[in-house]
Amino acid sequence: MGSMLDMVGSALIFGVLLLAVGRMQGNVNSTMSQNTFNLNTQTEAVFLARLIEYDLTKAGYRVTGPKILIADSTRIAFRGALTYGGVVDSVAYYPGDEDTTTTNPRDFRLLRSTASRGALSQRLGMIYFRISYYDSLNTLMPTPVTGANRYAIRAIHIKFRVESHEPVTDAVTGEAGYFAVSWEKLIYPRNLGKPL
Repeated sequence: MGSMLDMVGSALIFGVLLLAVGRMQGNVNSTMSQNTFNLNTQTEAVFLARLIEYDLTKAGYRVTGPKILIADSTRIAFRGALTYGGVVDSVAYYPGDEDTTTTNPRDFRLLRSTASRGALSQRLGMIYFRISYYDSLNTLMPTPVTGANRYAIRAIHIKFRVESHEPVTDAVTGEAGYFAVSWEKLIYPRNLGKPL
C-alpha cells in the first residue's frame, strides 16, 4: 500500500513539473517572438532615420536656384547633390498606399523618389509621417510652404512612427498589440540660405 502511494505521489509531482516546464517553454517562445518583432521594428526605424537625415542634410548642396521644391506637412521634395562632387538630383519623400501585405491596419508605404532612379516604395510599417518647416528665426512656418516662402526655410522637422508588421500577443494578458518606435529630429541643412 505504501509503495502504491509513493507511485501516485511521484506521478502527481512529475505531472506538475511537466506542466511547469511546458508553461515556461511557452513563455520563452512568446518572449523570443516579441523580441524579434521589437528588434525588426527598431532596425527599420534606425534605417529610415539615417536615410532621411543623410538626404536632408544634402538639401541645396551644389544647387543654384530653387532648393526646396515641395514643402507640405506629409511631402517634401528638394534638390541637392547626395555625394561629394556628385550630380545634383531631386529627392522626394511622401506617403504611399496602404500596406496590404501586413496585418497591421494602420500602416502605409513610404515612398522615396529620386529623379535619377525613380520611386522606391519602402515597406517599413509606417503609421505616422509629418514634416514641419522653420525659418531663420526658428519660427514654425504654416504648411504648405509655397512660392517665395520656400526660400525662407532653414530647418526641417521630421517626425515618424513605425509599428511591427504583425501583432504580438502578450503571454500574461493574452492581448495582442504592435511594437512601435517613434523618431523625430530637427535638421538644419547647411546649404539652405546660401547662394550656392
